[in-house]
This record gives sequence, structure tokens and C-alpha cells, in this order.
Amino acid sequence: MPIDLDNEDDKLTVKAAMPGIQPENFEKNSLTRNPIKGAKDIMPASQTLSIERGLRRYDTVTKEQLETLSKFSGSQNPVLSLYLGVQLSENRKDKLRTKLNQLIHEQGLALRGESKEKQRAVKAHIDKVMKWFETEYDETGRGVAIFSSNHNGLWQTFRLPLAVRDQLVISDRPYVRPLMMLTDESAHYLVLLLDKQTARLFIVYLDEIQEYDEFKDEFVPKPKSGPGDSVDKIQRHYEAIVLSHVKHAIQVVERYWQRESYDGIIVGGTENPLAQLHDHLPKAFRERLVGEIAVPVNAPLDQVLRAVATIDEANARRVEEERVNALFTAALGKGPAVIGLTNTLRALVEGHVMTLIVEEDFQQPGFECSNCHFMIDTHKIRCPLCGAILEAQVDIVDRAMGRALAQNAKVEIVRGPMRQKLAEKGHIGALSRYNRDLNQEKKNEFKTE
Repeated sequence: MPIDLDNEDDKLTVKAAMPGIQPENFEKNSLTRNPIKGAKDIMPASQTLSIERGLRRYDTVTKEQLETLSKFSGSQNPVLSLYLGVQLSENRKDKLRTKLNQLIHEQGLALRGESKEKQRAVKAHIDKVMKWFETEYDETGRGVAIFSSNHNGLWQTFRLPLAVRDQLVISDRPYVRPLMMLTDESAHYLVLLLDKQTARLFIVYLDEIQEYDEFKDEFVPKPKSGPGDSVDKIQRHYEAIVLSHVKHAIQVVERYWQRESYDGIIVGGTENPLAQLHDHLPKAFRERLVGEIAVPVNAPLDQVLRAVATIDEANARRVEEERVNALFTAALGKGPAVIGLTNTLRALVEGHVMTLIVEEDFQQPGFECSNCHFMIDTHKIRCPLCGAILEAQVDIVDRAMGRALAQNAKVEIVRGPMRQKLAEKGHIGALSRYNRDLNQEKKNEFKTE
């Protein structure tokens, strides 16, 4: 979207290389927002190029939002969780309304045995959802997630960049597993393309790419040798100019990194600047370097996105393999790990899970205490820890994933070749923060009364 020069919030960059030129003397499409505060002071001789940005077509789902939803309890009030996939076609709202009505019909049948009060509460949530689709939904994104409850006025909507399976869940807590699966699979990358003069910076998250910055530094072509000039001197002059540009790019990357959390950095471009980039990249960034893509600095967005997707897929499968193998090695060697749902739930209740590893689509009913959050996968009436009545959960694995997030543990959802191996060992496991005999039979206090 072109920058609006009439909008006071749009801060325009006018470089020192163009003294006396005021923003109003430019065509509106020729300038762009400078997204980095103070970036114009890094290297006055640089030029910010025009970037045509579109509005983001989805909502970013943050870890903090997932944690908040996971901790939320309806406190005797029903909580509605709705997921709808959006087709890329005409009459989106009509098709979404048809799918939603089908889910409402199925849920109505399931609620026939519930109290009139609960049925009225659910109907009020559904009416609110229908109104949102009619009046507020802008038909963007490839999926929609909505959470609603009367308790504490919960109302949260997400436009999702990837399709989701249609689901309408009524429970005492938000059903967040589809959101967790969505965010687990796709990392949040900062992408830098670099040649000897130009740098472009992108943000890639899920199935979307946005170009955030592009600048061109002053460049003196490699001079020809003259009388008395040495080849080494000429080469040093040339490399110094390229290095100045590379350092500028690193400074810009650092500023972006400080503003937002990313899962890794991906770089691409031409050979000489990339070699200097690797040599001068700070250690903290080198450790977060995920890979290198073979695309030119002027590549179109779709080409950059495809190259990043290839790196992302390979990285995801590598991480899965490393974590599942670490789980097997530790658990089978009586190390700091557990395998199987019963042992994993116990580890979460005790609060020492570092990484939860679960097979995609693994679901299991269970029970949870709303008072102390004890969890168990077998039928039990009262909580063995506090004596409260345990509440039945349609999917105790979803609650386990939410608990892991609340404990600042990592959650790895296994989709690749390691999925079958994990299924054979019990579908789920956890790496612990410390070593103890976690795979023993249930402790006495967990036994059924």
C-alpha cells in the first residue's frame, strides 16, 4: 500500500544525499515508511527504495495469546471454540455460513441433553459469531478461529494464513490445539537478500511474506589498475566498499531483531557479500542462522517464499528427528524423559517438563481438576491432590499442550517420518528439566481410590 503523505503517522525518509528536497515535492509512491527508528543515521549515503506494501491478510498468533487462552477457564460458563477453513472462491460468506450452519446443527444435537441455561448461553455465542461474520469479517485469510465465553467477556478472533479443519467445540475451556499445531509447524523468519550494493529485508511467517525494507548504498565500481597501482590495493579498496554495505545490512538486521522475536535468520544473494556477511555476523546471529537460499537480490516475492519454504521444511524435519531421538535415548536409558500419556501427564502435573513431544492428531479423553489442574487419562471421580471433583475432557492431550505452554516448555508436534516411530512408543513424551526415574508405575497418590 503506498505511503500516505497526508498521514502524520507515516514517517518519511529523506536522505542527506538530496538536501533541500521536501516530502511534498515528491510523488507519493516514490517514498516509503522507514520502519526502523534512527535507521537514516546509520549511513547517510544510503538510499531507501520504494516498496509497495499490502495490508497483512492474517492475524499473527503469539505464544502469549496461546498461553492466555490455554489458562482460561469458563468457570461453569460454556466456552465456544470455532475453526473454519476459508475457500479461495467467490461468495465466501455464503459458503462459510453454510458450513457454520452444519456445525451448529451437529452441536445442537449434541447439546440436547444439556440444561436449558447452557443451551441458551451457547445460542447467544453462536448469534454473536454469526453477527461477526455478517458485519466485521473482511474475507481475508484462509482460515478463521473464534473463541467466546460469557466469563470475563472472552471474545477472540483470528484470521489464519493456513486452512484449518472445520470444528465447533463447546467445553469449559478454549480448544487451542489447532492453533498450536498451526504455529508449531511454521517458524517466524527474518530474511536478508544481499548483493554488493542493495539489501532487501523480508518477514516470513506461516504462508505469508512481507517486504519490510530495501536500501541501496553508495557504490564505487571496481577501478581499473593504473600506473603504480597494485592489484592488492585495488582489491582492498573494492572489498572495503562492499564490507561497508554488509555492515550496514547487519545493523539493520540487528535493529529488526531487537524489535520483534524471530525463530531464525535466512540469507541469500551474491557470493562475495554473503562471504563477508558470514565473517562479520555477530555470534548470536550466526547461531540463529537457519540456512542460505540461492536467489538473487531482485527476486520476486513468490520465488523468495518458495525458497524459504524449502529451508523451513528441511529445518522442521531435522528438529523433529533430533528431539524424538533425544527423547528415546533419554527415556530408554532412564534419563530425564518420559514416554506415554500417563507418565507425561504426571510430569506436567509435577511441573518439570522442558519439551513436550506429541504425535500429530493424537487425541485421548481424560480428566482434569479445575482447582489444582491435576490431569489423568483414566477415570477417577476426585482429584487425589486436592479432593475436588475431576472434570471430563474430550481431549486431555490438548490440555497437556496448553499446560506445557503455561510452564514455558517447548511443544514439538511431530508430522514427518519420525511420527510413526513416536506412535509405536506411545504417541507422546516429554524431556524433563532434571533427571529422575519418571517412567516408573504411577505413584501411590495417583492410584484409583
